[in-house]
Amino acid sequence: MTESPNLPSNNANPADQTPLRTPPSNLSQRAARWGKHRRGVIAVGVTAAVALSATGVVLAQSSQAPKTHAASDTPAPTAPSHASPSPGGTGETSSPTAATREATHALAGWAVHPSPSGDSAVSGAGGPIIDVVRIPALGRNWAQPVYQGTSSEQLRSGLGHFDGTEEAGGLGNFVLAGHRSGIPSPPLRDVDSIKPGASIIVSTPQRITYTYTVTRISTVDPTDVAVTAQVPGQPSATPTKALLTLVTCWPAEGHSKRVVVEAALVSSRGGER
Repeated sequence: MTESPNLPSNNANPADQTPLRTPPSNLSQRAARWGKHRRGVIAVGVTAAVALSATGVVLAQSSQAPKTHAASDTPAPTAPSHASPSPGGTGETSSPTAATREATHALAGWAVHPSPSGDSAVSGAGGPIIDVVRIPALGRNWAQPVYQGTSSEQLRSGLGHFDGTEEAGGLGNFVLAGHRSGIPSPPLRDVDSIKPGASIIVSTPQRITYTYTVTRISTVDPTDVAVTAQVPGQPSATPTKALLTLVTCWPAEGHSKRVVVEAALVSSRGGER
């Protein structure tokens, strides 16, 4: 596996941050919650393996581009995209995609009617929108709705949240998947533009905005489900940090590997959009 260099973790939190969704002070609840998670870790691993593999299968079935790749024992973390670049190379198109419009609609709805429980009343093509993700490195106006699950319908409509992984802002690993090609306007077409130090911004129905900083980018086999563990690479470890992992296919027009973008939570604020 080829990786980009590790960066120091930025654990500084501004004074006016809102609490994480899993309050650090409630140790008994955290312990009970983690014990329950550990009992289900095998099931989560199986789900993740199926989801990682299904992403590649869906892509292979839907993409019309040829799947010819140069042989390499140690592929680069990301490869140049075969998709036609947009003006300026920012990953933006001349008009908003349907997913971007739905993400914008969700943010507007939550601004007026926040959901204290976190259950969103705003739906898109893939079902209820549970979060909205923005990655400035992919374009100033890039935004994607997040749906619960990684079925074909959900991944064609935006980003999918792996069942059994942490929710946004919580201690543990918030794991998302998305297409890089094979569908109209794939959300992660320009994943090459994401570098260590880039920001990933997640907004919730509760009007909380979580900002993560990318710490590492790597490539793994589709069966390497350890990247989706609460502590990536350490399935039996107890999480102590809020993390985000973004998974898509490698190479740009194939699915023989997975690009894994890892990020750590650096700030959380309420009411910002």
